Amino acid sequence: MKELPNDLPSYEQGVFLIVNRQIIPLKKKVTTLGRQLENDIVFHEEFLSRFHAEIVQEDGAYVLYDKDSTSGTFVNSKKIDRCVLNSGDLISLANINLMFVNNSPKITGKALGTTQSLHQDDPPGRKNTHG
Repeated sequence: MKELPNDLPSYEQGVFLIVNRQIIPLKKKVTTLGRQLENDIVFHEEFLSRFHAEIVQEDGAYVLYDKDSTSGTFVNSKKIDRCVLNSGDLISLANINLMFVNNSPKITGKALGTTQSLHQDDPPGRKNTHG
């Protein structure tokens, strides 16, 4: 695997989708998903709309938009029109499941801090089994 230079724009560093054990890097400001060959990510699935959804890099965040698809776009089992994606979110387009992963160094630092603070705030009466 090729190392990414540090001078790449943020939307090219460690941000990708996982689809059926395939890793698809998000290298563009706008990534389109659907059945039509003009899309950046093409699925040969009859339940998918020709231009189903797109992921747009906006102000350091990644936003998923449903493009008036027939079967809808879902994030973590909730139907969305627009949704800011977080690393680990599960995206469903018709019967296709994808995972959004953002390993950007800026985001990873924030996520680590959040995880550590969650361990300290265990509800009363519950044993801390985090070790």
